[in-house]
Amino acid sequence: MLLIAVSLAWFYVQHENNLNEVAKAQARIAFQKDLLYRKWASQHGGVYAPVTPRTQPNPYLAHIPERDITTPSGKNLTLINPAYMTRQVFELAESEKQIARGHITSLNPIRGENTPDPWERKALEMFEKGAQEVSEMVTIDGRRFVRLMRPFKVETSCLKCHAAQGYKKGDIRGGISVTVPLALFSAGSNRVLASTAATLLLIGGVGVILILVGARQLSQSSSRLEETNAELLNEVAEREIAREQLREQAVLLEEEVAERQAAQEEAVANQRKLQLIMDSTHAAIYGIDTSGKCIFANRTCLELTGYDRLDELLGRNMHDLIHHTLPNGIPAPVAQCNIFRAFNEGAGCTVRNEVFWRKDGTSFPVEYSSYPITNDGVIEGAVVSFVDLTERIALEAQLRQAQKMEAVGQLAGGVAHDFNNVLQVISGYGSILKMDERLDERQKQEVDQILSAAERATQLTRGLLAFSRKQAITLAPVNLNDVVESVRKFLVRIIGEDIQLKTTPVAGTLYIMADLGQLEQVLINLATNARDAMPRGGVLAIETGSQEVESPLDQESGEHKPGHYAVLTIADTGCGMDAETCKRIFEPFYTTKEVSKGTGLGMAIVYGIVKQHNGFINVYSEPGHGTTFRIYLPIYHSDRVRDSDDCKQAAPPRGGSETILLAEDDEGVRNLVLSVLTRFGYRVIQAVDGQDAVEKYLAHRDEINMILLDLIMPRKNGTEAYDEIARHDPGAKVLYASGYTADFIKKRGVPEEGIDLIMKPIQPMELLRAVREILDA
Repeated sequence: MLLIAVSLAWFYVQHENNLNEVAKAQARIAFQKDLLYRKWASQHGGVYAPVTPRTQPNPYLAHIPERDITTPSGKNLTLINPAYMTRQVFELAESEKQIARGHITSLNPIRGENTPDPWERKALEMFEKGAQEVSEMVTIDGRRFVRLMRPFKVETSCLKCHAAQGYKKGDIRGGISVTVPLALFSAGSNRVLASTAATLLLIGGVGVILILVGARQLSQSSSRLEETNAELLNEVAEREIAREQLREQAVLLEEEVAERQAAQEEAVANQRKLQLIMDSTHAAIYGIDTSGKCIFANRTCLELTGYDRLDELLGRNMHDLIHHTLPNGIPAPVAQCNIFRAFNEGAGCTVRNEVFWRKDGTSFPVEYSSYPITNDGVIEGAVVSFVDLTERIALEAQLRQAQKMEAVGQLAGGVAHDFNNVLQVISGYGSILKMDERLDERQKQEVDQILSAAERATQLTRGLLAFSRKQAITLAPVNLNDVVESVRKFLVRIIGEDIQLKTTPVAGTLYIMADLGQLEQVLINLATNARDAMPRGGVLAIETGSQEVESPLDQESGEHKPGHYAVLTIADTGCGMDAETCKRIFEPFYTTKEVSKGTGLGMAIVYGIVKQHNGFINVYSEPGHGTTFRIYLPIYHSDRVRDSDDCKQAAPPRGGSETILLAEDDEGVRNLVLSVLTRFGYRVIQAVDGQDAVEKYLAHRDEINMILLDLIMPRKNGTEAYDEIARHDPGAKVLYASGYTADFIKKRGVPEEGIDLIMKPIQPMELLRAVREILDA
């Protein structure tokens, strides 16, 4: 019943709302119709009507000339403006109580009849604030009405009458209120409301009867429902328990899954870390199972064996891939494979002097180790690591060659001092003998032969020292083109008439820092070898040039020396050499010539001189296609050149009467120097060692003008003796002499720099010039 009551209340509210909306719709229609009448009249400037008591001339239109007119028939008409016409229509409607009534009004009315009532004033004020419509349900004299009001705005046609009042187009002139009696619509709707209420009450009565009947049946089924409900509750409880158990099992399962996933991720991370570690090692690594199939490999293994992808190795027999053949080309049997011993015998091994084979079929020397992979005491395979020995073998060969060269150099340096002293005596006395005017022509020629032999021996000694790279050299800027040109005439005589000499110097100048004599020696030695390689004649070509070398490789030492080099190329069309000979060409005492036709030192001397000049040399040759040597020497980047005066022949030495202290431990050399100096007027005081020189100087310090000291002597060396003398006489003049190599002198603590030094064997004229220069300084 409550539902029926609520339905009746809701229906009544809806009925009232619908009634209100219908009345407002009727009011809007009336407003629009009145507005259309007014708009039509405005668009036509108003209408003319006969002058009657109800339609008197409008005093507010007196300013319009045509307000009053007379028709041709003599009928008087007056202009009725839209507002006046609308108001009269509304007055006419007042007599009709059952229709909508309108009222034109304004906050500034011209006529009193247009004054707004309180409700209309309130609506007009709302229009001033922007409202477009105002409506409300009101009760007047016990009757209900719907009042609706809309504004009307000034249009262009309205200005004919209202422009004088100050209105403009768009201003709100006022409004029209429409009052609609609800009695017009409530009669039919009340009948609908009554019939609806009766229907609902009937339905309610029937419903009560049905409820009473159903209540009895409901009470009967309620007990059954409770029993069923109890059974359901028991079942729900049981299912809740089962669901709780499932939830607990799900949690345990999730934890187990998370643990397994974490363990799997950790395993993957460890595996990747292990792979990164293996890939970062210098050695190649791979693993095999007990059947010899690859189970893993690092990146270095792929690179050394020439494979691009890991899957090219995985699952394949590594012995068949990379270890199938011995270095001598014989197939390597699996039964004898040292790698398989790791899991066959359970013992590791390290093997050298074998080769592995690349994917492209080439081999490379390796050193490898194989050790078993054990899991809980069970051998599952082997891990093999190996390194490519190609570079190491080359370096070891270079080391052995360098050690061999060093040994010969030490030998050369060891004999230099004594040999130079012997040559000093031979060449010195020969030079003195040559100056004897009593010799006839034949005797002079014999002395020349002695001196020539001594000079050759001297050159041989210097060559040995140059090879050992311990001979002191004098570097100066020289034009490589000038060196080739100066030795060209001499080379023509050496190579013979059946060999054509071609020289191709580079345009301009090509300066290097070099010892002129040693550089000439290089050209002479190479030309001599080229002559011997062309017994039936040929062409010897010498060319100069420059080259920017990014990574030159010295054929002998393997050193890399990038830079800007002057290049001296010596090429012949001789018999050439095979690869093995080219490898050994610079070894001392190695020669392909017959016995007594070569010492085997020529190319070793060339190599030593080039190295002393901070250069390097390469040889290119093939049997039957000649030989080409290319010598690379650092370019001297300077505009300074050797003074032309240096090239002039030195003036003959002159003697003197000064006293010279001579300290020399070798009696033969001492007697020779004594003979040379006294022959040219000098007075000589002799000392046999360094300590003797100090004592002799202190005894004759007021007489001695200069000291000639051998650098290496017993008791005190030359510098030690001079240092002690300088403490007593700081201005003492000294000239040192030595036949030892530069490194031997340095090992004795004697510096080469900052001293005046003349190297043995000393030529008499050279000695006299040096002595004179020291005395005159």
